[in-house]
Amino acid sequence: MVELHLKTHLRAAAWVPDDDPERAWEDAADLAAEWIWERSEAEDVPPMLVTNTFQNAIGIASLSEIARGGGQATPQGNERFQHGPVLAYVPNERTMELALDLARGYSLVIVETISFPLSEWAAAAGAINLLIGDPTATAIPSDVTADLDRAIFFGGNNGWTGSHEEQHARTTLSAHVRSHRLDPDAAVSYAMAHGVSDRGAKRLRALIETMAR
Repeated sequence: MVELHLKTHLRAAAWVPDDDPERAWEDAADLAAEWIWERSEAEDVPPMLVTNTFQNAIGIASLSEIARGGGQATPQGNERFQHGPVLAYVPNERTMELALDLARGYSLVIVETISFPLSEWAAAAGAINLLIGDPTATAIPSDVTADLDRAIFFGGNNGWTGSHEEQHARTTLSAHVRSHRLDPDAAVSYAMAHGVSDRGAKRLRALIETMAR
């Protein structure tokens, strides 16, 4: 029986951080592609490419090869795909949710963009940093993580749409936000590793941004 991550339901996870403005996007994509092809061979399923738009992968040979092998999915596309190993290239919240869904039961690798930081997703998912070959460590203090878990448990399934859920999040997290121990990017990426939808993640970001004012 295949052992899956308790939160993400993935067999394995990896990412390429966007931590160097001089790094070529093609280099980051090549690292991710090499890893997902290895996972594809182990899982005996062709890898898929997931992007924000179909144009995102144009001009990068390693991504085009994956798209030819297993297909390319975007949130705007109508084609249905079976679950399998996934490379998600510079995703936003909506694309990240799609990638997590398609990769369920298989493996997922992310090429990060700084416009949607994913270090806390990587830490929560046990993702390997392909630049150094090591797992990613969280930067959120343990007491903040405990309160974030409470907020996700109480309101995450509904995306904090209810007034009671919103107030609970404010009560639970506002002190950490005001003391600069929790920022929107960290909270959102952590929440998405724990099953929060893209809409819920955007709502959580908006809530935390108001707490910081």
